[in-house]
Amino acid sequence: MKITDFEKKRASNLIWNGAHDYSAEVGFRVYDKEGKADIYWNTIVGIIHRRYDWDSLMDYYNSFDEKINQSVYQSLFWIGLENGAFLKERNLRPALSDLRRAYASDALKLSTGNTDFEDSAGQRLLAITRGHLRRCMGLDAALPDQVDIKLLDAIELPGELDTKGSIERIDKTLKTFFPYTSGPHRKTFLDRFYLITSVPSLFFRKRRSAYDDGLDHLSFGLGEKAVSSGKIDQSHISVSFAKYTTQTDQGMKEYIREYFGKAAFTETETRDLEKRYCRGNHQDVRLFFTRGEDIGEPGKESFATKMHKKALRQAEINKKTYKDNEALNRIQIDKLTERIRNSLLVRMEDQSIGARSGRIRPEKVWRAMLLNDDRIFKKTIPGDQGNLSVDLLLDGSTSQVRRTEIVSAQGYMIAEALSRCDIPVRVASFCSISGYTVFTIYRDYSEKDKNTEIFRFSTSGANRDGIAVRVAAGLMSGPVPSGLEENHADHRILIILSDATPNDMIKIRTFDGDYRNYAAETGVKDTAEEVHQARLDGISVLCVFTGEDRALPDVRRIYGQDFTRIRDLNMFSDAVGSMLLDRIAGY
Repeated sequence: MKITDFEKKRASNLIWNGAHDYSAEVGFRVYDKEGKADIYWNTIVGIIHRRYDWDSLMDYYNSFDEKINQSVYQSLFWIGLENGAFLKERNLRPALSDLRRAYASDALKLSTGNTDFEDSAGQRLLAITRGHLRRCMGLDAALPDQVDIKLLDAIELPGELDTKGSIERIDKTLKTFFPYTSGPHRKTFLDRFYLITSVPSLFFRKRRSAYDDGLDHLSFGLGEKAVSSGKIDQSHISVSFAKYTTQTDQGMKEYIREYFGKAAFTETETRDLEKRYCRGNHQDVRLFFTRGEDIGEPGKESFATKMHKKALRQAEINKKTYKDNEALNRIQIDKLTERIRNSLLVRMEDQSIGARSGRIRPEKVWRAMLLNDDRIFKKTIPGDQGNLSVDLLLDGSTSQVRRTEIVSAQGYMIAEALSRCDIPVRVASFCSISGYTVFTIYRDYSEKDKNTEIFRFSTSGANRDGIAVRVAAGLMSGPVPSGLEENHADHRILIILSDATPNDMIKIRTFDGDYRNYAAETGVKDTAEEVHQARLDGISVLCVFTGEDRALPDVRRIYGQDFTRIRDLNMFSDAVGSMLLDRIAGY
C-alpha cells in the first residue's frame, strides 16, 4: 500500500501535537488499513516520544527485524507502550480517555470475525489485541485462556515504569510466552520455511520482508519507520513545511492562515490584543482571529489548505445532521424563543409595590394602625428598558470531535432563538494549535442573517479555556478592533459550550522560572479564575456542558451552579431556557 504525502504530514502533525514539540523527528507513524493517519495512535506515538527515551526504544524495536513472529513482537511492543503512555498522560489530558475508547470501539468492530491465523503466535496476538481493546473500553478482556490473560497483564505496561524498565518488562514477557531470544536475529533454515508458509491476514501478521510496501504490518494497523536509524526520512515534510516551521513566526502565521482562513484583523490590531490579553499565565500565547474565509489561492496545495477544505466538508455534515432532525430542532427553537420572549416582556412591564411614600392605598390604612406597618402607599417601578446581549463561545478542540454536529446544532439553535427575540448575539469558536489560540467568528451582534454560519464549526488542536474566556469577556466590555461591533448593552451574558477539560501544549511559566503543564488542575484553576474575573467585570458567565461525567467536578469548580447539561434534545429548550431565564430574572 502506498501512503500519500498528505496522510504522512497529517500523521506527523498529530505526533507533534502529542509530543508538544513541533521540531521532533519521531521516526514512526501509524495508519489504518486504508492508509489513513490514525488519530489516536499517532497522538500516542507523540506522547511516547515525550515520555520515554525514543532512541533506546527504537534500538530495541529494530532488534525484532527478521525474527520469526516479527509482527507479533512488534505489535505487542506497541500495545505495551500504548498502555504505559496512556496511564502516564491520562490525568493531564482528560480527553485522551474519550479518544481511546472511541478508537478501541471502532477497532474491535473491525476485528470481529478475523480468525484466519495459521499458527499459535498469530492466534494469540489476535486474542491479546482484542482483549486489550476491550480493556481500553473499560470492559473485561473476555479471554477464556488463562495463559492469554497472564500475557495481557504482563505486556500492558504500568505508568510508573521508565524506558529501561519498560524494555526489560517487554523482553521478559516475550521470552516467557514465545520462543523469543533477545538481540538481533541470527538467520537459520527456519527463516526460509517461515517465508514460504506465511500468508497475509486481516491483522497483518505476515512479516515485513514479505511485503513490498516497506511498512510494519501490525495487529492494529500499519507502521512506518526507517530500516536502520529509527527515524523516518522527513525530507518531504521539510520541503512542504519549510515556510511553516515554528522556528519562524511568519511561517507559523502563514500556516495558521491557510489552516483556518484569512485574518479578520490587521497585524497591528492583533498585536494590540496580544498585549492586552496575553499576560500572566498566557504570556507565551499568540492570538489569531478569522472569519474562516478562504485565502483565495486556488492553485495552492499544502497540508494546511487540505485541512481547511476538510473543515468546509464538515460544515456540510453539520448541516445534513441538523436537517435530519429539523422537525424536532424547530420545535425546540420555538419553545426556547417563547420562553425568552415571555421573560423579556415581564421585565419590561411596570410593577407596583408597597412603599412608605407614593399614592396612598385606603384598603391598607388599617395595617398602619393595627400592625404598625407604614407601607400603605403604592409605588410604581418602571420596567427595565435596558438592553441585553449574549455571546456564544464554542469549544472547538479535538476533544469535541465526536460531538461536532451536536455542538454546531446547539450553537445554531441558541443563536436563532435569541435572534427571534431581537437580542444581539455574537458567536465564535476557539481552539489552540502550535502556540496560537485561534478564534473563528461566525456572526456579530447585528448579523441576524448569519446564524447558518455556525454550521461551519469544526474541531482541531487543543483548548486553552482561560485565555478564551479572558479574550471573549474583554471584547464584550472593552475596545474592539475595527472588524468587530462594540457592545453597548447594559446586561451582558457569555455562554460557553464546553467539555470543561482545558488542555494546551504551551506551559505556564512560574515565578521561580519553572513550567507547569496547562492541563488538569492547573488548567481548571486558571479557567475558574478567568470566569470569576469576568463576573467581577459585570458579565454573567454560563456554561452548556458537553463533556463526560468525570468532568462534572471541574465544571462545577469553574462555573459554580451556572451550567446546564443537555442529555436529550427534547430537553434542550427547557435546560437552556431555565438557565437563561434565571439570569435574565436577576437583572
